[in-house]
Amino acid sequence: VIILLLTFLSVVLAGIKLYPVADKWYEAVERAENLRIGTDEELENIINFLENRLKKRLQYKFTMEKDPMLLTSVIYLTDAGGRRISNRRTAQMEVKHIITNGKNRYAGIQYRGQNLTLVEGDSIAGGEITSIKSDGIILLKDNQKKYIQILTPLIDESITTSGKE
Repeated sequence: VIILLLTFLSVVLAGIKLYPVADKWYEAVERAENLRIGTDEELENIINFLENRLKKRLQYKFTMEKDPMLLTSVIYLTDAGGRRISNRRTAQMEVKHIITNGKNRYAGIQYRGQNLTLVEGDSIAGGEITSIKSDGIILLKDNQKKYIQILTPLIDESITTSGKE
């Protein structure tokens, strides 16, 4: 008898606690039934405007002259001598070093990914090396002389290679 009485009381107390939850549930169901989706004219006008604007923007064609992700366009690096290092491309000719051996001078040149050792009179990049100085070369191309300076700083001009080979 006591067990039946305790069971009955627990069912009644659980019902009292769950009644407000059920009441809120029915109110939410009523609100959902009265809700109309997609009938707001102002919202439809805004969506149509944005869709038309997006269609117009998709027709634009963009081209860039320079690569915006290339850091050397913004940050300027310098070598040990304080000279600015330019954007080095493989097609660009760079004088890396000059070797003086008595009366002969050799120019170490990097061009199109190759390291070349050239002397006066040699041809490269459609031009001819007319002179090799201690700090660069003179290249004759299309009847115009172009001076290309060595990229590494000069240490001491009195240091030359010995005649022992």
